[in-house]
Amino acid sequence: MLDNPVYGSFDVSGNYYCNPSNIELEKTIYKAAVEKLNYEIDSYLSLEPSATPKQLQNYIIHTHFGTAESTYDIMTKAQSCLASYGIDPASIATPVTLDSHMAYAPEFGTLARIVVLVSIIGVITITRIFFKKN
Repeated sequence: MLDNPVYGSFDVSGNYYCNPSNIELEKTIYKAAVEKLNYEIDSYLSLEPSATPKQLQNYIIHTHFGTAESTYDIMTKAQSCLASYGIDPASIATPVTLDSHMAYAPEFGTLARIVVLVSIIGVITITRIFFKKN
């Protein structure tokens, strides 16, 4: 089973290594790692929209792809492997940058309170006017 080229870029411990005899597999591994990280970044930011760049960096570095190594490590090693054989990794997949995802969500603290307060006052005023006419 270990002679099968599908498993050629991971050793028995689950650690990634560059396999120049199967560049198509390297492309697939790189693309899968980039897509996994992009998905994880989107998921993390949907739960933590105000995450600091340091928090996001820590999360990315420790995200695993079902192997002993982190997905980020696999991505960077596969990226280096492809580049060393003259293949532009950006032509296969583009990892998101921290800056492109650091769009801060508003904190709706004071603004939300004002909107709720104005809404309540409006409802009370309309209700009093409606009941006074009857």
